[in-house]
Amino acid sequence: MGEWAALISAVAAVAGVALGFLGLPALVKSPTARTETVYVTVTPSPPPTTTPTAAPAVPSTAATPGTGGAPSPSAAPSSHPAVDGTLITLSQDYGFRLRGPAPAVERYDADTLDFYRDFDEFWAINGSRIVALKPEEPGTLATCRSVTRFIGGIDLETLEAGSRFCFESGKGGLALVEFPKDGDPYDFLELTIQFLGNR
Repeated sequence: MGEWAALISAVAAVAGVALGFLGLPALVKSPTARTETVYVTVTPSPPPTTTPTAAPAVPSTAATPGTGGAPSPSAAPSSHPAVDGTLITLSQDYGFRLRGPAPAVERYDADTLDFYRDFDEFWAINGSRIVALKPEEPGTLATCRSVTRFIGGIDLETLEAGSRFCFESGKGGLALVEFPKDGDPYDFLELTIQFLGNR
């Protein structure tokens, strides 16, 4: 019995070695064996977006109106309230006479008007005068009587909203005039006129 047991053990050992060296590769290379590949898609998260901060607005400097080195028209600072007067709108070839609190708007007439606009400029005629006020100058009767930086006309494109001027008619009437919006030769010209009195 001992010999049979030893023989069975030897056969089992040989079979185990044969199975290990021959059976395992055969099993791995078997056409019935399957290898599954798993694909994983990874979507990266987008970087956090930031809202660009707008650069602070830089105030522009108004160009010099008219000729003769006159000072630039100034937008009214916060210490000067908007002119409280008569709002008029002038199209090309229209103007007004300054004879009292209510300016008379008319079509261009070289004999009767004090101020008028053509395509791109606003003009003082018949002895009338215009003075661009500085930001620190109040729009009062005393100021308009004393300032002497006279100009003959204003280039409409140089007008900025809030630009203030003293207007003096050839008859001595004085008014504070403010332009509520930027000048545009292709648009109607708006101006607010506050009659101040006479020289």
